[in-house]
Amino acid sequence: MAPNVPVAAAQRAADAAGGTLSALMARAAQGTNQNCPWELVTMTAPTAEARAAAAWIVADAIMAGRTGLDTESYQLWRESTLTGTPLDGANRSIVHAYAYPVFDAAGRQREDDVKYHGLEGYVSEWLWYLTLKEAPLKAGESVEFLSSPGPTSTDSGGDGIAVHRLQGSTMSFIFRLWEMKKFTSEKSDDVGPTIRKAVKQLNDFGHVYLAAFSWADKHLAADTRIFVSTLPRQWAKAEPTSNAGISVAVDSAPSKAFHTAHKHLPTHTHPGALYGRIVAIDDFESFANDVREYVWTAL
Repeated sequence: MAPNVPVAAAQRAADAAGGTLSALMARAAQGTNQNCPWELVTMTAPTAEARAAAAWIVADAIMAGRTGLDTESYQLWRESTLTGTPLDGANRSIVHAYAYPVFDAAGRQREDDVKYHGLEGYVSEWLWYLTLKEAPLKAGESVEFLSSPGPTSTDSGGDGIAVHRLQGSTMSFIFRLWEMKKFTSEKSDDVGPTIRKAVKQLNDFGHVYLAAFSWADKHLAADTRIFVSTLPRQWAKAEPTSNAGISVAVDSAPSKAFHTAHKHLPTHTHPGALYGRIVAIDDFESFANDVREYVWTAL
């Protein structure tokens, strides 16, 4: 089903908002007295135009990320999408190769199609990435490294890592290992089990996720390279530099969340060890499908 707002109109609405999700969403600190405080991110004006603008921003960021250094393919995709002129021949084949693993439109009427492609999970990872990338920083803190989402949400391993450089602190760096989930309220209104599953994954496999992450091809400062070379050890020893984050995309904002998260990661008890994020978008499944449709317009 095509989105209610045509892609060109969605792009204009996104441009009018400055091209950022932050201009379309509000952030609110929650659970400040909990062991695991969290941030609630919601649409400020959940109109059709605002939803479309957000979906376009996500779709555009995804394709820029997936094409990477192949900027020609990204520009081909973008121009074709915005003009409504489908690609053909070799150009279509190349752009299709970038979009296919998650956004393949074939067989979309199958009941399990969205689940099979991991569409909602993948969109939730990009919502985490973009909202974290745009998040305000604490004084004396800068982002040294932020991993972008992988090729699909069904890949094994950790979902995301953020490394922060600190000024005026006894620690030069800290990192947070993130696990992302999606939750739709079709069968339950309780996001708790989804959060618990994410925390337990980090508890059981955090050191494994970190050991599997490759830094060899990353362009990092010398002191940063030294820091990231010991991430699995820092995690296993629950050092104050090692932290955990859980981000969940949901249909509707819960009244409370993450209040028992610390019980499922008992090794990490230092201040700031746990942090959560809820990104609430009404009818999240429909939103994810709008992202898919905008990506696939050129194909």
